[in-house]
Amino acid sequence: MIYLDHHSASRPCAPALDRMAPYLREQWGASFAPHRFGQQLLADCAPAYETIYEAFRASRKETFVFTSSGAEAVAQVLWSVFLEVARKEGKSHFIASGLEDAPTMQNLKRLEELGCYVKIAPVNAQGQIDVEELSKLISPRTALISVTLAQGLTGVVQPIDEISKLAREKGVLLHADATYAVGKMDLSFSDLGIDYLTFSGDRIHSVKSSGGLFAKEGRPLVPLILGGTEQAGLKGGALDVPSLMALAAALQQASLSLDTMGLEGVRLRDLLESEILRRFPDAKIWFSESLRLPNVSSLCFPGVHQEALLYYLSRKGIYASMGGSYCQHLSRLLIASKIPEKEALSSLSFSLSRMTTEEEVLQAAKGICDAALRLRALSGVFWGISGVFHES
Repeated sequence: MIYLDHHSASRPCAPALDRMAPYLREQWGASFAPHRFGQQLLADCAPAYETIYEAFRASRKETFVFTSSGAEAVAQVLWSVFLEVARKEGKSHFIASGLEDAPTMQNLKRLEELGCYVKIAPVNAQGQIDVEELSKLISPRTALISVTLAQGLTGVVQPIDEISKLAREKGVLLHADATYAVGKMDLSFSDLGIDYLTFSGDRIHSVKSSGGLFAKEGRPLVPLILGGTEQAGLKGGALDVPSLMALAAALQQASLSLDTMGLEGVRLRDLLESEILRRFPDAKIWFSESLRLPNVSSLCFPGVHQEALLYYLSRKGIYASMGGSYCQHLSRLLIASKIPEKEALSSLSFSLSRMTTEEEVLQAAKGICDAALRLRALSGVFWGISGVFHES
């Protein structure tokens, strides 16, 4: 198996599994219990929280909430702004970009059903949010702008500095989902100029039952699950201590490997792209001139439909992505970025991890090209020198 779909899920790393194991086998008590078996868990969790704050270089004045997933974290941010701003102040206008994944879009759809208005900021040809067009969507009734910090399928990093400056000038709250950026970019929550940051643990080699959000001091934040675990104070219901421990360990490993990801990750991504271009010269690399995450490559294989290629690769034990369901669909993202539909429907996304090896990359490049060439020959569709499809 060669797994190049780490932005759908990543294998939990050994430190994460080792760190959580004692809290599944021996220390399985309830953190709210008043006896020692429960209260010891609170003392054990304190270093885990410190690790998480350090990983994001966040101030203790800022609030961290441990969640069961990135989707829950996004839902809590949007629900908090709805309850505390939209309902109480009448600012019922929300803005998102055309790059957002299902948790953001589906929660915004629910807010529309509750009387809010949602507008979608367009994307430019570089795969980035069009900041100028975004500014035109903001009104005095705008409560929140929600954007992805880096798109998981295209790898394009968004102009968060420009967006945060715009949000501050307009007096609008700003939420950034950093699910795909954590462990690949140097992130400082205190310096990003945003009000909320969310992320999912299962994209950084933690377990699937982990995620989190940070909120700046004084920003609206209400519990999503009443009677459940509250914020970093650890008051309320029973905390999922094993998953918290796994998240802290995974974040620590991601922080230690940040330089490796920035150097070796880029080298392996570029190697994958160069090997594919060598074997399949008609292939196209999308957004190669944009600022991208070091581990993501989005490629077009002209004359080959993405679903057929994905299926063929899966049969060969090579796993890639075209999005859909939880994620945006890759073809929609590419079409939104002014890429022709036929080329968009011939594209796949590959996301590496710090555990990906050079041998895997070389084997994957050969397998991908062999599959693409075979499918193109079988389809009866050939790619002409002029760069257009010719039906045989």
